[in-house]
Amino acid sequence: MKYQIEKQGDVVYRLTIEGEPEEVKKEVETICREIGKRAKVPGFRPGKAPVSVIKKYYADDIKSALLRSYVPVKLAEVVEKENLKLVSDPAVESFDLDLKNNELKVVLLLEVKPEIDLKPEDYRGIKVKKVKRELSEKDVEKVIEGLRNQAATWEEVEREAKEGDLVELEYETQVEGDENVHKGEVSVVLGQNQLWPEVEKAVLGKKAGEEGEVEFTAPEDEKYGEAKGKKVKVKFKVKGVKERRLPEVNDEFAKRFGFENVEDMKKKIMEDLETAETIREQEEVEDQIIEELLKKVNVPVPPSMLDLEIRAQAQNQLNRLAQIGVDVRQLSPEGIVEMVRPTAEKTVKVKLLLEKVAELEGIEVTDEDVEKEIQKLADAAFGGDYVQARQSLEERGLLPMIKEDILRQKALDRLIELAEVEEVEASEAEEPKEEKKEG
Repeated sequence: MKYQIEKQGDVVYRLTIEGEPEEVKKEVETICREIGKRAKVPGFRPGKAPVSVIKKYYADDIKSALLRSYVPVKLAEVVEKENLKLVSDPAVESFDLDLKNNELKVVLLLEVKPEIDLKPEDYRGIKVKKVKRELSEKDVEKVIEGLRNQAATWEEVEREAKEGDLVELEYETQVEGDENVHKGEVSVVLGQNQLWPEVEKAVLGKKAGEEGEVEFTAPEDEKYGEAKGKKVKVKFKVKGVKERRLPEVNDEFAKRFGFENVEDMKKKIMEDLETAETIREQEEVEDQIIEELLKKVNVPVPPSMLDLEIRAQAQNQLNRLAQIGVDVRQLSPEGIVEMVRPTAEKTVKVKLLLEKVAELEGIEVTDEDVEKEIQKLADAAFGGDYVQARQSLEERGLLPMIKEDILRQKALDRLIELAEVEEVEASEAEEPKEEKKEG
């Protein structure tokens, strides 16, 4: 076999493979015999047509078979010899086959993992700051206040509606140029921008049973929808006014959220906050190290890896938007793609960078590492059932991805070990304000 590699860019190579005639002849004859077993050739019984006749009638099938068998074998030989790391399946640029002379020439486009010019001195001793934030009872009280709001109830009141109240409205809306009168009912919390400002202003101060009317020209603002820039008339009736009642913080309240009592609630909330703070500190240090490395090293991005990451992040973004009530069917797919592209590109760069660090540091993933990670997944999503978790990963072909994630995290942990981390208090980390000069 003869081959030639031409570099087309940082991550794309053109590989030309020319098969040896004798080798091609042998492979073609093997393929022809297989085809001949089921071939229907005029004048011949199944399995009796000679190779020369099979070549004539089944040239395309022979070509396809060579692409499935012979070419991958030769590609694997080149990949091993040249130490190439493919990141996607090769694309066939051209395929020429002369069955008469047993000549084969195929041109493949290979997308490879980029060579990253990273040296140990680039990542050893990176200086970063770990910002320490002292947690206090105030932080615990903020969480408890959030739980109180979560458990709040609404009770009818006879007074005038004010900001923070839940009001139930019956309304009629007439928009300039629209002959239809739009009627409906709605429940909104005043002060949370759930109504047009002009309407909310008119509702404030009204009691249950009272009516109101407001006319205005809607501003050129998207939140007014089809009414923007037009005259609008809204009639409404307040059907009810409800006030939010927050529960008292006592043992009964604590038990509603799975705690034994108030003391246990405060203790466990503080523990959760401390865990979250430790994670924040870790991620903050990781981000600083990565940013410093990306400044020092150029990391070319393979298009196929970028496409996969964009698709994954775009889907995650759509899922998040759908969860908060956005009708994602109205969104532009191109817009979502462009929105996530910068983050996706950076994610790919970071993955490749960490894999290079792992290579330089001799980091490997052990079976024990994989088992621990699977057990974490089992505890989180399978009720602690390790066997079920592993089976799920294997069925979905996700085990290699799990190993890659472990490898990158170990590389990141190693970078932190090698960094010079300075602990500073939160107040010290704030940028000093410049004093105003007189004169």
